[in-house]
Amino acid sequence: MKILITADTHLNKTIFKGVMDRKLTDMPFRNADFTRALSWVVDKAIDEIKPNLFVINGDIYDTYNPGNQIRKFFSEQLKRLNDAEIPVILLIGNHDISMKTHALSDISGLGLKKVLVIEKKTISKFEGHRLLLFPYSLDIEQNNVSIKDEFYNFIKEAEEKPTNLPTLFFGHFPVNGAKFNIDTEDSFYDEETTTTTTTLIKGFTNRNKLDISDSDLNKLNANYVFLGDFHSYQVLKTKNISMYSGSLEKTDFSEINQRKGFIVYDTEVEEKPIIGKTRFIEYPNCRPMLQLRGNMAKMKEIFDAIDYSKYGDAIIKLYFEGNHNELVEYGNGLEDFKAIIKEKMNPIYIHNVQKVIDSEWEEVQSELVKEILEKGNLEKDDIIEVVKEMINEKPCDDKEKLELMKLATEIYKETMEAK
Repeated sequence: MKILITADTHLNKTIFKGVMDRKLTDMPFRNADFTRALSWVVDKAIDEIKPNLFVINGDIYDTYNPGNQIRKFFSEQLKRLNDAEIPVILLIGNHDISMKTHALSDISGLGLKKVLVIEKKTISKFEGHRLLLFPYSLDIEQNNVSIKDEFYNFIKEAEEKPTNLPTLFFGHFPVNGAKFNIDTEDSFYDEETTTTTTTLIKGFTNRNKLDISDSDLNKLNANYVFLGDFHSYQVLKTKNISMYSGSLEKTDFSEINQRKGFIVYDTEVEEKPIIGKTRFIEYPNCRPMLQLRGNMAKMKEIFDAIDYSKYGDAIIKLYFEGNHNELVEYGNGLEDFKAIIKEKMNPIYIHNVQKVIDSEWEEVQSELVKEILEKGNLEKDDIIEVVKEMINEKPCDDKEKLELMKLATEIYKETMEAK
């Protein structure tokens, strides 16, 4: 038996929503990225893997109220799987839900007999396996029960129905001890979990004691635990085989070095250490991302050394990091540098971030951002007025006045482009 497991498709991701895709020209390019990734997985399922079951472990959508275009796309993918006689299980994730309803409530009206939406914790049997299905429920969202108490209740319920069948757990929640984001070049596993790699995994570890822990997962008495919520594919340190499938696409620059894809559980393959009877299949078409960090000279040095052919249609992040004088040089040369980047790579979007290292100017930037945010939803003229007030209140030389005006314009521009 084969089960294809994915999660965190976030189809209506809203970042950079003002920039349209170059192929799907009626859709913001990040929405197009996430829909293409899911369509690719469905293609793989129907044409190659032919699984007995297809599971999405929550966060199908990025918000509980996706637009009709995204809903239509997802319904079409479900119909393709249904027509191919592949059963589908959809777990509700925390992004799919609001205090009153969830984004998958319309699925039942599609008449797809092989598609099942899981709204509450459920125990079922499938192809000689027991399935423990644990979505992010309305009771959890409404704070009627904590996710940890709900999990313990589920363990008790499963114990009251013992079985000799292999048990697979599917859920959507954060695990205390798991990594939010993993930054690694050629390995998925922590050095402490295997001797087959020498690559150290970096990332931010979840330390929330209110979350379910790896020791809690051990109490499940499940052979395998498949999870959604964290976007990095990772194997957890548990007695059973526990893992996050990760997301299908890179969400932002915190995931720039991650491999993305899905998991296949296959009872017919040889069992391996750490991953058991699973394998990770990588999605090869993630949106290219490139970060150039430093002052202008450093950015140009990095840029000149890279292979431009790998970054067509990329998201480029220019992360300025330097002192006040270097910022002036950066501001003067920024538009020319952007023009060179566009000529060499034709990126879909160039994102600009500035961090001034000298503390006095960093304080000025922080104060400017703070005042702009306190003003709320501003037009460009309003932002300029904020800067004028700062100039009047604080003695500034001509150079600093100019840089403040440039900074205000850049903040406005970045805000508008990201909407």
